[in-house]
Amino acid sequence: MNARRTGWILWLCLVLTAAAGVVMRWALAGRIGMPWDFARLRHAHAHLAYYGVLVPLAWWAWRQAGIALPSAWTLLGYGAAVALSIVGFLRAGYAVEAIVGSTVVAGVWLVSAWRARARVRTWDDPLGALLPGMVLALACVPFVARFTRRDPGLAQQWVATFLAGMLLLVVLPSCLSALQVRRPWPALLVAGALGAAALGIWSTPVAGVGLLALALLVFPWRWSVPLHVGVVWALFALGLAAMGVGLVPNTRPVVIGAVHFMALSVCLPSLVAVPGAPLEHRGWWGHHVSVGLLCLPIVLQAFGAEAWTYLAAAVGGTLVLLELVLVGGIAAWGRAPLRR
Repeated sequence: MNARRTGWILWLCLVLTAAAGVVMRWALAGRIGMPWDFARLRHAHAHLAYYGVLVPLAWWAWRQAGIALPSAWTLLGYGAAVALSIVGFLRAGYAVEAIVGSTVVAGVWLVSAWRARARVRTWDDPLGALLPGMVLALACVPFVARFTRRDPGLAQQWVATFLAGMLLLVVLPSCLSALQVRRPWPALLVAGALGAAALGIWSTPVAGVGLLALALLVFPWRWSVPLHVGVVWALFALGLAAMGVGLVPNTRPVVIGAVHFMALSVCLPSLVAVPGAPLEHRGWWGHHVSVGLLCLPIVLQAFGAEAWTYLAAAVGGTLVLLELVLVGGIAAWGRAPLRR
């Protein structure tokens, strides 16, 4: 599969993910009716972000490190499994299609991480955390399946742990590798695992130490990166530390805002630089502002902010979507390369 076609598919998945999020934001703001079952659309939104955007982009970072991408036939099967799972999530939540498609997706992930392990030769290569981190994250899935009907609240905590684990243990090390930042992978693994537990199933002070340790590991001290990258990574690290020591409450609005900020402002720029989007382009500042307008109002809901935050988040999400459609589409098609 050539690079342009791959870029177009990734962009389409990104836009669809963002569009679903925008619809939910405007519905929560009370400005439109919910066109789909909210829980099902939320499942599809979250899983498409990982299945169709974040992990495939992480593969590009692995390629930069000399790790072969999955074959064209594997990617075709993977795409079909992603489509099947999203249809299942939209139809009935954790439906049969969603389970079958997600199982295939997880299998491709594990095989790719297993192949990647052979390229890790030093203790300070962040990609060393990939295979054990992915195994730990996927270990949450049986608990999700077990408690989905018995205890939906507990199942949602396991889902949060799984999603946070994939971000902190798989996507984040891939970002560090893409930026050529060396970090001891055993420390990333332990801190990321505790941090994922803190954001989901085990919200305790002990697990919070993992967030603080991870903040120290990813603070961009003397990194050779563009200024906007250093700024968002610094904000991300400070946010982790604040949650770790209890200055910011570990509540659902804070976690949702933090996850969206990490995915859109920290991981996305770090990973899309690998296929060729210029990381130093000043247009990224506008992207970060749009993401901030989405995430900050959501976080403020944890501090008793008024209903205006729902409308503000919807406006911010719309700006992110428009920016991804216009700028991301140009980059995906490769018709008008961005310039400084």
